[in-house]
Amino acid sequence: MIIATSGHVDHGKTELVKALTGIDTDRLLEEKARGLSVDLGFAYHTLPDNTILGFVDVPGHENFIRNMLAGVAGIDLGLLVVAADDGVMPQTREHLAILSLMEIRQYIVALTKIDRVSSGRVYEVADQVDRLLTAEGHEGVTIYPVCAPENQGIGELMKALKSRVKAASAAWTAEHHFRMSIDRVFTLKGVGLVVTGMVFSGAVRKGESMTLSTDGSQVRVRGIRAHNTASNGAKAGERCAINIAGRGLNEEVVRRGNWLMHPSLYAPTRRIDVEVKVLASETGPLKHWTPTHLHIGADHLSARVAVLSGGAIPAGGQGLAQLVVSRDAFAVHGDTFVLRDQSAQRTIAGGRVIDPFSPKRGRARPARIAALNAMQHRNVTDALRALTDGSETGVLLTPFSVAYNLPAPRLDMLIERLSLRRVGQQSKQRVFCETQWHRLGAKVVGAVKGFHRSKPMSPGASVKDIQLALSPHIETSILEVLLGTLVEEQRLNSRGTRFHLPSHSIRISVRDQRLLDRVAPKLAPRSGTPLSLHQAAADLKVDLKTLEMALKTASRLGKMVLIGKNRYAPTHFVAKLGVVAERLAANSADRCFTTAEYRKQTTLGRNFVIDVLEYFDQIGFTERNGNTRYIRRSVKDVFMVSSDVR
Repeated sequence: MIIATSGHVDHGKTELVKALTGIDTDRLLEEKARGLSVDLGFAYHTLPDNTILGFVDVPGHENFIRNMLAGVAGIDLGLLVVAADDGVMPQTREHLAILSLMEIRQYIVALTKIDRVSSGRVYEVADQVDRLLTAEGHEGVTIYPVCAPENQGIGELMKALKSRVKAASAAWTAEHHFRMSIDRVFTLKGVGLVVTGMVFSGAVRKGESMTLSTDGSQVRVRGIRAHNTASNGAKAGERCAINIAGRGLNEEVVRRGNWLMHPSLYAPTRRIDVEVKVLASETGPLKHWTPTHLHIGADHLSARVAVLSGGAIPAGGQGLAQLVVSRDAFAVHGDTFVLRDQSAQRTIAGGRVIDPFSPKRGRARPARIAALNAMQHRNVTDALRALTDGSETGVLLTPFSVAYNLPAPRLDMLIERLSLRRVGQQSKQRVFCETQWHRLGAKVVGAVKGFHRSKPMSPGASVKDIQLALSPHIETSILEVLLGTLVEEQRLNSRGTRFHLPSHSIRISVRDQRLLDRVAPKLAPRSGTPLSLHQAAADLKVDLKTLEMALKTASRLGKMVLIGKNRYAPTHFVAKLGVVAERLAANSADRCFTTAEYRKQTTLGRNFVIDVLEYFDQIGFTERNGNTRYIRRSVKDVFMVSSDVR
């Protein structure tokens, strides 16, 4: 269990930790000389059952609140220290407010220096502390009067700390990727660079590779000390020191505030959506775009607060906001943070991270606010259910899994439990609930229906046409999967790359059909080169524009193909020419063919062959590389024809 002291300067925090553990946490020469803690101190005490109590002794002076904040991230219990002679002081209130904002649920109060005052004063200060805690929503906190130098009351206080161990250990889980907030960095002779901090989640073992948030560089874990004891591993809820090795590592590169993490979690962000609670002690509201100092984990950076509704959050109130930070930051859903004013003189607010990957635009739109409300569920299952129930475009899995720190097996189990549909590939993969997937299918069918109304003579809508008709925007890869499903369900039919309703048809006039029947042999002769548009019109003695209009209609129906300027050919004929190309490539050692080889095989005119091959390149059937061409897709896939063309 990790315990952090808190309280006003010179109230005896360091002396109390020394009485509990036998360790003086003031390690700096400046601290020894001044008798004042200026940075974090650490001490450990092993209980008879080998359970370890870890103490973080934080500085109490107002000038070192920044250091105090770095030490209380991720602790289990707040040990509020109040001197009986001074009573409740400014940093008593501020430290307690900070712990409350960081959602520390467990508290014990040590009333120190009782040897300096009367018993009446002890009762008076205890009453002050009780009223303060009650006002902050912490009722029933036990107060332990102590005198650390004389060891008076220390036994009772230690007994109380021991009783809290079980509850603290149950709060941590190792079912996530490893991440540790670095609060100290130093070099040991013969060992190398050591980083210390609180393990927020997951576990790490010697020999594993992890990532530093400084620049995403990979480091190797050479050694571990958990709670000041050599160990082969460390897990969530423990303070540990880790000896890391990697290229270019030194104390200038790695600093307090960095994270040591699993490679999957390396996802820097500049915009974080949060729920903010403003302290009731503030004299005014937290206004939109207020400049602040953000403390998260052991990190500290400047941030602007973009209030998402109403333009301000009143004192004592809470609301949604986006933190726009000055440099790359790292966070996951549920991380707590504290905001101090621009001059870093006072704590003004704090809260929880909802989504660490918030958008630059549309941050206050109704759909975005609805998504944030869905993500406010503490349970990840409930959050994903709410997100997919409310999303027309599906939920992107990669940012969701990073935001909630979900390893792949846990994510897979979650998707299976909720019966969600996975669509897309790799980083663009999304999940849909069945209701939203069917609704999206209905919208696509409606878009195709609308396309038919506006362009009745077109054979169908392209993916781009459908995409433009849908709102909100649907990614191409997702839409293509959905269109394939709709075709399988026979709710849509396809003609090449175009999609139409099963009931949709383009009527060809009797005159045009007769003209097409006459021109077909000219454009697909049994031998020799097909005629061009002009040659066919002259040969048949028909009007050029009349013939061209009939051929365009046939092209819309997928019966004709425009392979080049003024070059039409029946689709089945072009497909057969494609089969020739496939066979040439298949019979070649290099799986390719040249223009000369193709012309020799088809016995067609040179200009016509060039038009055909360039058309094949254009539609992605072949790919040209110098003087040769390779087959990229099959004839069946390109021309949607059966194997009888062979």
